[in-house]
Amino acid sequence: MKVTYLCPKCRGAINAANNIILSAKTSTNTVGLILLHEEIGNYTSTLSSSLTIEKGEVVDLFCPVCHESLNIPIKDALAKYIRIDEDLNESFIIISRKYGEKITFKVDENKHVEAYGEKLSRYIDPEWFLQK
Repeated sequence: MKVTYLCPKCRGAINAANNIILSAKTSTNTVGLILLHEEIGNYTSTLSSSLTIEKGEVVDLFCPVCHESLNIPIKDALAKYIRIDEDLNESFIIISRKYGEKITFKVDENKHVEAYGEKLSRYIDPEWFLQK
């Protein structure tokens, strides 16, 4: 079995062809799709032709299946979704909503955190990922 990514609200699959597919909305209400490479730590992304995002711009992210927000409301500029690996282990993936910011956290069921990309000091609080 391959790795599967799910929406935490509807548990619909949000990945296909090695990409995680997210719906995005900019501060100017432009909407479109963002395709993120599904390998953790690979920050390759593709935008749909209707979407232009400036580096550093914060976007709202949504499930492409149920359209619910993936944003983490208590923390600035983060979103989360679920990852199920080949052994059926489930974890949360937490990413930055700031376009071009290379930050990813994998939080497993035992609250063990793996950090990928740029490690910024603003995430020094070890309990930030537990807040809803």
